[in-house]
Amino acid sequence: MTTGGAPSEWTPASLSNLTLWLKFNQNITADQDASNGSVTHSTSAGNMADGDKINAWNAFGDTSINAVQTTSADKPLWETDAADAGGVKLHNAIKFLDLSANVVLDANTDFTIALRFKCTDFSSPRGLMGSASTEFIRLSNNTTVRAKVNNVNRDFALASGNMATDEYFTLIVVRSDGSTGNINVFIRGNESFDGTATGTQVGSQIADATEITISDLGVTNDESGNFQGFFKDLLIWDGTAASSGDRKEIFDYIEGQ
Repeated sequence: MTTGGAPSEWTPASLSNLTLWLKFNQNITADQDASNGSVTHSTSAGNMADGDKINAWNAFGDTSINAVQTTSADKPLWETDAADAGGVKLHNAIKFLDLSANVVLDANTDFTIALRFKCTDFSSPRGLMGSASTEFIRLSNNTTVRAKVNNVNRDFALASGNMATDEYFTLIVVRSDGSTGNINVFIRGNESFDGTATGTQVGSQIADATEITISDLGVTNDESGNFQGFFKDLLIWDGTAASSGDRKEIFDYIEGQ
């Protein structure tokens, strides 16, 4: 993008059809502290404290879909350790967030999903997002991403290497070619899988053009297949398939924050 002939900084809004933007260290609020006392803490006020219970990770930019949790036992936590501060901590098997409105990725429609995460426990499958036991995206283990669409498993497995429990990774899922619905998955990390600027491909391309609904984060569906670890960014472009050049911009932006 340019303004008055001068290059302008790339942001996720530079790519069309940005539908969901939950941004690292932005618009996060907590209404309980680590002892369950009532608080009014937020990243905007700069008063988030270790162990605060996060009740909302609100939309950024011109997007409007928030991620919320009203049940105290299910709320993610705020972490002050330098490596993990700014994200949401899903620290055991009952923490997740609900979207304030479903993201419905229509059939025969392109999309791009980008998520930055650190999974601290691969002893069970870990849900990234979903809406039902028949429709989700998860980490089946430290080498395989599973997209279950209309009750059909679509597995994407790394040819080599794995996702370590002490490292952040950015995962990009792209569906392209309209009614053909070609799905490709790419990963990049600061230490692993960083040899390719546009990301290391996870598995092979799979065609599936059916509708996908996302209503929950950190699970496959409510209180099932819970993630353990940290989320730092989540973005969805509904209607746009990121090109290889777009993927590089997404990876660089997310990792450069």
